[in-house]
Amino acid sequence: MYVVNHFLDVDILGVLIPDRDKADATNAATGEGSIGAQATLCEGLYNRAPHVLLADFVDKGDVILAQNALNGF
Repeated sequence: MYVVNHFLDVDILGVLIPDRDKADATNAATGEGSIGAQATLCEGLYNRAPHVLLADFVDKGDVILAQNALNGF
């Protein structure tokens, strides 16, 4: 079991803050920059997908759907 941090930050005057405006796409199960895309990248690098993910704004996007997909549900 391993964990992946899946955050999208925006740089405002040198300070990184979570990008709430893009959280729906970032927290999606599929698509460019999504949790699913991150899992596919991890699987290619480490020969397995993550089982647990950390995300900002779990109320945005399909975080639970993406988490379930990672665990075969």
